[in-house]
Amino acid sequence: MKKIIKKVLLGLVFLIAIYGVGRFIDVSYGSLQFVKRQPYLVSQTQTSMAIKWQTPKSEVGKVLYGLSPDTLINVLNESETSKKHFLTLGKLNECTQYYYKVISPSLIIDNNGRHFRTLCKEKQTQRLWVIGDSGKVGANQREVYAQLYKYIKNDYKELDMWLLLGDNAYPSGTQKQFNKKLFKPFKELVKRYTPWAVAGNHDARRWAFYDIFDFPTNAEAGGVASLHEEFYSVEDANLHLIVLDSETISRAKDGDMAEWLRRDLRANKKPWVIVAFHTPPYSDGGHKSDSYWDSRGRLMDMRETFVPIFDEFGVDLVLSGHSHGYERSKLIINHLGKSDTFTQNNILQDRKTNYIKSAIKKKNSGTIYQVCGSSAKLDGATYNHPALPYSLEEMGSLIIELTPTTLTSKFLNINGKIADEFTITKTIRKK
Repeated sequence: MKKIIKKVLLGLVFLIAIYGVGRFIDVSYGSLQFVKRQPYLVSQTQTSMAIKWQTPKSEVGKVLYGLSPDTLINVLNESETSKKHFLTLGKLNECTQYYYKVISPSLIIDNNGRHFRTLCKEKQTQRLWVIGDSGKVGANQREVYAQLYKYIKNDYKELDMWLLLGDNAYPSGTQKQFNKKLFKPFKELVKRYTPWAVAGNHDARRWAFYDIFDFPTNAEAGGVASLHEEFYSVEDANLHLIVLDSETISRAKDGDMAEWLRRDLRANKKPWVIVAFHTPPYSDGGHKSDSYWDSRGRLMDMRETFVPIFDEFGVDLVLSGHSHGYERSKLIINHLGKSDTFTQNNILQDRKTNYIKSAIKKKNSGTIYQVCGSSAKLDGATYNHPALPYSLEEMGSLIIELTPTTLTSKFLNINGKIADEFTITKTIRKK
């Protein structure tokens, strides 16, 4: 009997070892596999823009750029041959529209409509498009995108920023999947906008995410230097945008991300603060923030560690995905527990659409939480969390519009209807 048990155990060990080796090979291949890739924008700042692309042959590429499509008088050449290309256009003017063209001998490049704007110090109006869990190719993804295009009247210049809330390439964020599920369906956007992409749990299944994207770790785009690609800030006109990684690094209260977040928020002077990460602190959608086991406790971690920081510095809006539906709170404060501990005392302003905050930063001025994880797929769910009274089992995306004194967020559903909307107005008077 002992011999049989020993053989069975050895067999199990062997199978586990084989699985482990196979898994490592699969993860490595999906993460490091070389694929051709059309040029796309990364690392936008007030005075620079970087462009990446990948070619079938090792070669020297170049970028032509200028202030109009017909005057691409500036030329930047690579200094050495490569299949993986990266060029940074520097010494650009702040808040300025540029046009560009990429030349690489072994890749047929679609150069139609390529332009971008550098980040602004000031701008009277801004518009962001926000999508979550968008990495599933199909009719739903296409229609959500089509509704955005209709909303901006078929003019990409009516959009200022593009934010993705994670799970950008199902099922596991491989290089090939990113080509098929992000770069191909959104090919017109990646020509014109830096995809400020949040890492989702499906993106984190491979190592490709932080190879594909480049983020401003040294405060190149504003804010405080984080020295980590997983969390950073971007400042554009009225907006201080903070991106966090809820999936792959420490969510501890004394961790690097939490400590940096306090420093960054303390230094901020912009009128509006939006924080984006994948796993929401509150949800009763496809994922349940009441469950200690859901998503290995990440929903609970993000609530218990980061909500107190949002309250301390009066963060205006927190955006997440992960649950494949739409959920939204009122202006709330100080809720760290399960849904049955949420009371009227946690609601700072008991309104549906119009909220007022002081233009002077103050503690416990209230935060609105939005979950938008239905830009390509939808979950059936109960949608019964008391902190999230405005919840819809609908597909769509967010349109966020800013002025120096107003923030308006609209949930644009797959049928082109504004299914939920609210505005925060900031006044000089203390509220």
